[in-house]
Amino acid sequence: MKNIARTLQDDLRDAEIKPEDILAHEPVSSISYNNLMILLETLESEIEQLEQAATNPNRHTVLSCSGVVQSVKAICALLGCIDTLDISDAISQLTSVCENGQNVLSYSGGKMDIVSESGDYAQVNLRPRTIVEQIRYRCHHVRDSIQHLLEIYSNAFRVDFCVNAPDYISSSIPISNVSETVMVHVMCLHRPPVTWKHDEYNLGAQVYHGTRYIGEAVVTQCTNEITGIYPRLTFNSWLNFEGIPVCTLPRESRLIFVLYGCSVETSDDAGNTSNAGTAETSTINGTNGEKIVRTELGWTSMQFFDFDRAMAQGTFLLSLWPPTTDKFLGPAPAKGTHPFGDTYPVLGVEIPNYGGRIVFPETPVNPVTRPRYDFYSLDCNLRQELIDTAEQGYPCALDKREVLWEKRHYLQALPHALPKILHAAHSWDFASVIDLHDLLRSWSPLSPLQALELLLPRYPDMEVRKYAAKWVSNIHQDQLMDFLPQLLQALKHDTYEGSPMANLLLSRSLESPRVAHHLYWLLVHNLPGESPQNTIEAIPAETDAQVVTQARYHRRNQMLLRALLATCGEKLSARFLAQNMICRSLAECAQNVKQSKESLRQKTLIQGMEVVNQILMERPTSLPLGPELEVVGVHVRNCSYFNSNTLPLKINFVGPDGGHVPAIFKSGDDLQQDMLTLQLVRVMDKLWLHEGLDLKMVTFDCVPTGHKKGMIEMVTDAETLRKIQVEWGLTGSFKDKPIAEWLAKQNPSQLEYQRAVDNFTVSCAGYSVATYILGICDRHNDNIMLKTSGHLFHIDFGKFLGDAQMFGNFKRDRTPFVLTSDMAYVINGGDRPSTKFHHFVDLCCQAFNIVRKHGDLILHLLALMAPAGIPGVTADAVTYVRKALLPGQSNPEAAASFAKMIHISLKSWFTQFNFFLHNLAQLRFSADEDNGELLSFVPRTYTMALDGRLQSVVVYGYQKRYDLEKYYTYILKVTRQNQPDPAYLFRSYKEFLEFHQKLCLHYPLAKLHSLPSGIHVGRSNVKTVADKRLPEIRTFLISLFNSADEIAHSDLVYTFFHPLLRDQQEADIHVAKVKETKSTIPTERVCGEIKLSLQYHRGALTVMVHHARSLPVTTSGQEPNTYVKVYLKPDPTKATKRKTKVVRKNCFPSFMETLEYRMPLDFIQSRQLQVTVWSHDSLQENEFLGGVQLDLSKMNLREEIIRWFPLGYLPRT
Repeated sequence: MKNIARTLQDDLRDAEIKPEDILAHEPVSSISYNNLMILLETLESEIEQLEQAATNPNRHTVLSCSGVVQSVKAICALLGCIDTLDISDAISQLTSVCENGQNVLSYSGGKMDIVSESGDYAQVNLRPRTIVEQIRYRCHHVRDSIQHLLEIYSNAFRVDFCVNAPDYISSSIPISNVSETVMVHVMCLHRPPVTWKHDEYNLGAQVYHGTRYIGEAVVTQCTNEITGIYPRLTFNSWLNFEGIPVCTLPRESRLIFVLYGCSVETSDDAGNTSNAGTAETSTINGTNGEKIVRTELGWTSMQFFDFDRAMAQGTFLLSLWPPTTDKFLGPAPAKGTHPFGDTYPVLGVEIPNYGGRIVFPETPVNPVTRPRYDFYSLDCNLRQELIDTAEQGYPCALDKREVLWEKRHYLQALPHALPKILHAAHSWDFASVIDLHDLLRSWSPLSPLQALELLLPRYPDMEVRKYAAKWVSNIHQDQLMDFLPQLLQALKHDTYEGSPMANLLLSRSLESPRVAHHLYWLLVHNLPGESPQNTIEAIPAETDAQVVTQARYHRRNQMLLRALLATCGEKLSARFLAQNMICRSLAECAQNVKQSKESLRQKTLIQGMEVVNQILMERPTSLPLGPELEVVGVHVRNCSYFNSNTLPLKINFVGPDGGHVPAIFKSGDDLQQDMLTLQLVRVMDKLWLHEGLDLKMVTFDCVPTGHKKGMIEMVTDAETLRKIQVEWGLTGSFKDKPIAEWLAKQNPSQLEYQRAVDNFTVSCAGYSVATYILGICDRHNDNIMLKTSGHLFHIDFGKFLGDAQMFGNFKRDRTPFVLTSDMAYVINGGDRPSTKFHHFVDLCCQAFNIVRKHGDLILHLLALMAPAGIPGVTADAVTYVRKALLPGQSNPEAAASFAKMIHISLKSWFTQFNFFLHNLAQLRFSADEDNGELLSFVPRTYTMALDGRLQSVVVYGYQKRYDLEKYYTYILKVTRQNQPDPAYLFRSYKEFLEFHQKLCLHYPLAKLHSLPSGIHVGRSNVKTVADKRLPEIRTFLISLFNSADEIAHSDLVYTFFHPLLRDQQEADIHVAKVKETKSTIPTERVCGEIKLSLQYHRGALTVMVHHARSLPVTTSGQEPNTYVKVYLKPDPTKATKRKTKVVRKNCFPSFMETLEYRMPLDFIQSRQLQVTVWSHDSLQENEFLGGVQLDLSKMNLREEIIRWFPLGYLPRT
């Protein structure tokens, strides 16, 4: 840590940091003061010439204001082709005066002309103006309108000058004293694109506080007539927000405008709408019955109050942003943040002054202690209703929220209820916010994870967010890393840039280089350009609308990035810049590899890696994946690329100790989805571990380093499911044994194999739950990987939250998650059901219910990422996950539902068919890989030093085996020195042929007996062929061990004769035929066990039937078609009869069904629960398999009881 720690010199230097040192650069280039002054001086010159011409006594002098008009046009053009209504009026009136010449105003009938009226006062002409006075007056009007334009332009965009405008408003008025309604004057939309061809334009305006709207929307419209010096749409209308007095505005309230283009529906409407890919389009009925297509064209927004609590008053220019779904999230975009502010449409609006400067006063701290009532003094039913409402959250009914708000003083001891209380508040105006802030101060502190909820955009109040940051600051450093992306996104929901959350992130970065490292890359990948800490590069004009919208946050992110670099110290800052340089070189190399011909790609890659290696040798640094991954170079010759669409680079970096540090660099895919998915999977895994459930989850780091590029941690000792399955041929995805055989090959001992199966079972359960909840799609067999240790994990999360992959017109992801027969084969230990699969189902259901218990945390993490610009992460995504968590179900019901999904996924043939389609699609990438060292059926190399010197190998005989198909295996008796007991190995003739071939490749001069080819006319797996091959194998082994020691005792020989898992399994070497072992099925008439769970909750007894095991076969010797019947005895009328579905032909059935008795607890405890298991027969009487009777009076049904119960005989009643 010393090589990146801050130094005394850093402290001395940073003590002099000034705000301007970290201020971000605006994306729009400033207008030059010199250029503007030239145009203003030209305007003054033209005005002087016009005034001189007016004073000329020669009455034949022609008065022309064209020079003034052209000067005004030039100024407007410099300011982005914006001309206001004032400018148009001034020019029009000046032109009219010049055209009328000497015509002057005169009295009519001795009456005075009223020029303007305001209340009780009026401006009148006492005498007619002369032509000189009129021209001077109109020229002065032109000057005022130009100055006004400069004022509003400099307030909206970045300029290098300021306008000294007189402040006519001197008095400050508290907002509580202003009872007038909110009014807004909508003037013009400047610079409408020429592609807009709509018949009419509607502009909707609405007041928002957070995500909640205040009052109804107000709409105005204008025709498609283009007016003004430069193109503009003129609304020129006042919007009156009736029912919203100014005094009811919250401090963080904002005004949102949405522009729509309306066109009468025609056959070619599609060609007349812009932004068709992102705009919201709807069809409405017109007044005459015609269909009108309404297309959203853009939106803009403004805050009512600034950081100093002053209300916005006067005229404003608001840049129009492209239509996106997150326009209602976060504060209004800051001025000058639009990347195309000088070309995009601009809306001009005006807010009246209401007689003075309106301010939102500081909230006084109330010294009076608020009442705090005892929660347990409430009625039991009301307490339960309040708890349910607080847990259910935002979707609950309005009347329940009202009850929650009314009883808020009883809930102050329940921390998790605070967010719901604040959400239920009626108003956040100045009169209400005093009580709300007092409530906030008196509430029991929230835990850091609970406080995350208060960072959502629905809580914009700065005091609430200050307390949220205070509570989050208690989080442990490691846990902070888990939620760092969300905390950074929460900054976007802060109304003002100076926020407590920004202070928290910077202070934690100062404490921990690890936090600083990850915060740096989170900020960098959200900013465009190669050096975003210095300047934000211009965004290309054809950029996607979502990327343009993200630019509203660039200034805030850049300020935090510059503050981070200013406080982290010179050493760490230099390391960040070195990492940035490496990533730029990798991105350039990846692009060159893509553009190269296939035959030259590897050469191009090596050239690029040489550059990266040289940089690292000169400036060693760490990888973006983590500060602990220090690298000093690259193993250039060991680098390669993956044959996929984006051609990711597989890079072997060199660590400080000379070891390999593998990583993947990917360019062309948006890795933000992968980063978020992996983060949520890690959070779920930690929730499971906290509850004592270890599912052996394998995750990996994924760090986006820029737009559609980033670095991914490489998991070693892993293979894709496709490569495992295609070892059994192109149709290997339809077979049951590929995964089990591969694991057996990688884990030759019985102990290793069993450990791998256990790892596979629990990790498969974990990823089944995680992929279902997050809606992970595009799950083909190249996106599922398996470690040699048995851990299953998923990769490539480009499709998630229900965004299914399509193949033509049909959906490729048709099951809740991936669970295939070859996976079940590994879990069951064969192709027959077993109790091991019960364990798998229980793990899934337990894991699912743990995530449901903490479901709010998952939902809040997703909701906080909504403004991140990640494709698919929207409010709809949060709704999707909420539905996936089955919020309306109890734990037993949810477990039953998930068990049904397991059944659906396992029984679906489409997943395997999808795998097969992917195998076909990947044929062009396939190539035979022969490492020239290992045998295909033995994964590792074994040596004499490891296994012991071979003393003798003889062929003991052969056996006929049945394993899906018939084949013969040869029994080898192997004796080793210093090992008294011989070992018996089983090898097929095909494996002998491969062994012989590899020996000939490695030792071409060796005189080994040749084995005949395995190709025969007719059937080869018959006893006659096996007899003929037996002496050939014996002769081959004799020739092998008569060879020199470097051949007979080579690593290849010892690898072949190393005991595999199949050699260690019990098998009788004296038996001529070995059939596949089947699970033992009991033959007793009544035996076995049943797993039940019981609980009385919310007025009902829930009996969940989980599984049964070791059930007997029926009297006909067949496996039973089992179902379960349940009664509350005594029950002479059979009114309490409940039963499950039938599970066919299974002695180890899994039911996972809930049976409910909605009765009083006293009545239930006076009964006995009778559970019986039966075999269903459509033609004969159902057969009794066993039962159990439970005395409910001796059980505490308030607590959940889960147990296996032995089945026995029950008397008929």
